[in-house]
Amino acid sequence: MKNIAIIGSGSWGVALGMHLAENGKNVKIWSFSEEEAELINKEKKCKFLSNITIPENIACYTDMEETIKNSEIILHVTPSKFVRDTIKQYKQYVGNKPVVMCAKGFEKDTLYTLGQVIEEELPNSKYAVLSGPSHAEEVSCKIPTAIVIASKDKKILEEIQDTFMNENLRVYTSNDVLGVELRRCIKKYNCFLCRDSKRNKLRR
Repeated sequence: MKNIAIIGSGSWGVALGMHLAENGKNVKIWSFSEEEAELINKEKKCKFLSNITIPENIACYTDMEETIKNSEIILHVTPSKFVRDTIKQYKQYVGNKPVVMCAKGFEKDTLYTLGQVIEEELPNSKYAVLSGPSHAEEVSCKIPTAIVIASKDKKILEEIQDTFMNENLRVYTSNDVLGVELRRCIKKYNCFLCRDSKRNKLRR
C-alpha cells in the first residue's frame, strides 16, 4: 500500500487526500495549525469542506518530519505565497521522493512558477506539477473529473497516473511542465477577475 505525504491541510489538500485514501493509499497530511489537525484526526472533518467525512486512513500532523517519514510521494498543496518557505522546512526530508506541486500561481517576488521554485530549492529532486480542470468540492464528493500531471520524467508520470487514476478521476499526462503551469496560473487569475467583476456588479 503506497504512503502519501500531503503538505497543506486546506480544501485541495484534504480533497486530494480523500481521493487517494479511497484509492487505497495511506495518507498523512501536514498542517501548520494544531486546531485543524485535531479537527481532521478526532472529528474527521475539514473546516473548508462541508458535508464530508474524512476516511480513517488519513492522519494529520503538525510535525513535518513525521508527515514525510516513510512516504513514497510528496504532494505540496500550500498557497503559492508560502511555497518557498514551506519547502525550506521539509527539503532535508525529501531524499529521492518525487514532489508533486499542486498549488497554483507565481511567486510574487521573483515571478517564478512554482515548479521553478522547486528547481531552485530542490535542485536534485524529481518533481511534477498537477493541474485541473477540477475543484476540491468535486473531488471530495467523488464527482467525475480530470487532472493533468506534467513532468520531464516519464517514470514519475506513470507512477503518479497509476496512483491517482480511478473511475472518478481521469489522469492525463504531459511533458510540457511550463505550459501546464502557465495554464494553471491563468485559471487562477481568471477566477480572481470573475470574482472582482461580480463584486463590481453588486456595487452598482
